[in-house]
Amino acid sequence: MSVKLVGSYRFKDYPYPKNHPLRIPRIALLLEFLETLGILEEGEVVESRFARDDEVLLFHQREYYKALKKYGLGGRLNLLEKKKFNLGNFENPLSPASYWGSLLAVGSSLQAGELFLKGFIPFSPSGGMHHAKKNRADGFCFLNDVCILIEDLKRKGFRKILYIDLDAHHPDGVQEAYYEDDSVFLLSLHQSPEYAYPFKRGFLEEVGRGKGKYYNLNVPLPKGLSDSEFLYVIEGLIPLLKEIFKPEVVIFQLGTDALYEDYLSKFNLSNLAFLEGFKLLYEEFNKRAILLGGGGYHPLSLLRCWALIWCYLKGTNCPNKFNGKVKDFLKKIDFEELEEGDRSYLLESLKDSWRWGEVRGEVKGILEKVKTIFPL
Repeated sequence: MSVKLVGSYRFKDYPYPKNHPLRIPRIALLLEFLETLGILEEGEVVESRFARDDEVLLFHQREYYKALKKYGLGGRLNLLEKKKFNLGNFENPLSPASYWGSLLAVGSSLQAGELFLKGFIPFSPSGGMHHAKKNRADGFCFLNDVCILIEDLKRKGFRKILYIDLDAHHPDGVQEAYYEDDSVFLLSLHQSPEYAYPFKRGFLEEVGRGKGKYYNLNVPLPKGLSDSEFLYVIEGLIPLLKEIFKPEVVIFQLGTDALYEDYLSKFNLSNLAFLEGFKLLYEEFNKRAILLGGGGYHPLSLLRCWALIWCYLKGTNCPNKFNGKVKDFLKKIDFEELEEGDRSYLLESLKDSWRWGEVRGEVKGILEKVKTIFPL
């Protein structure tokens, strides 16, 4: 099967404010980076489209979407509207990204679903906005493209949808939407809400309710998660997952904020481990999947990781050492490091060094508890 990347340089036209973690034009940068590396061929990119109103309303509450659209079309929201819908604050600032950028991301994820149905392997890096709720914005996310995609697949006849989220933050918006739904199984590996956003959701004990009981599997993990621990957990989960759910389609959320360099997480992963963890899950389910992006706030780390995934999907060798042209491109990205330490390796090669470590008892205990709650 051939691969398709759904994206557009138009995302640059709908930026977040300059002080926001998502201010960097990630999708445009990714397209240019892949082209500079020489691994993006003619015909592999599908130009993103805007979602239609009726598509957004497959999931979102009409009143909320009406307010968001009102702003997008040049209207002003009053204080009551902003408070009710969690808009216009630092977390969810009103900007061109709020409506138009979000609408383009939703359209891209729906296109990925359409490409999947045509037999392609689709990757929509602008997708994965997993925090938005049915009736409000949350966690930098205004429209939940994941849930809209799931609803679109359900209306097309899919009854067994597996959603796997590898972002460092728990997908509380997706969990809330399908917590009582046995047609969607959610698996999320993320930072424990004991120390990370969204704080109130993402605990192991949250297994679903009613018909959805035991269709929600959270794996909250401790700070400093190493490559060894990440792969240990995934390898331990696969037999359980394959036994308890037989999906017709798999959706991956591939947010890169779980990587060591990302300043919005406390994990210590290399991009090699992230790729390997994805591959283990992807190949277990016969490579029948729709791939979405997600978090990722260090642009160099994000670009290198998604480029590795793209090379894997294409079945092509990665140009590991960067030439002068690639280095010049990366150096020109407007980004200020927020952490001290030598990050020059990000300008030298595509692949990280492995970040192995001992598998701590705490991590082993989490996996054992999962197996107790979800017995084979």
